[in-house]
Amino acid sequence: MFQSECEKVKRSIVDVLNAPKSLVSIDVNDVRDLFQEGGVIHTFNASVGASIKKRMESLMDLIIVNTKKYEPFSHALIFFFFPEDRPLLMEELKPFSDWIESVPGELRIKWGMATQSTQEIRAIVLLQ
Repeated sequence: MFQSECEKVKRSIVDVLNAPKSLVSIDVNDVRDLFQEGGVIHTFNASVGASIKKRMESLMDLIIVNTKKYEPFSHALIFFFFPEDRPLLMEELKPFSDWIESVPGELRIKWGMATQSTQEIRAIVLLQ
């Protein structure tokens, strides 16, 4: 079990670092700096259709449900992927910033975004 969780974390980090069309990039130094204190890192993916109404609210609802399993956490890396023809708009990021404000305690966070070929909005989430 622990081995497969480590593999999942490694795959998630590689997917973030190798995102070919990053608009807001995460690099290896960001990952190292964020998770340097040690401890178990948990990861999950969440996604919703890119054409649904309130797509970012729906995605954040999934993220909130999943992050509850790993509370308490004080470090988070969240990387969003979206289709080029349906970009994330600044006003759509409000549910994300509201969530950041709602996390109890002090949260160190890094986030980024990239385009992808599929018609979904996806987030890779790593928590520690």
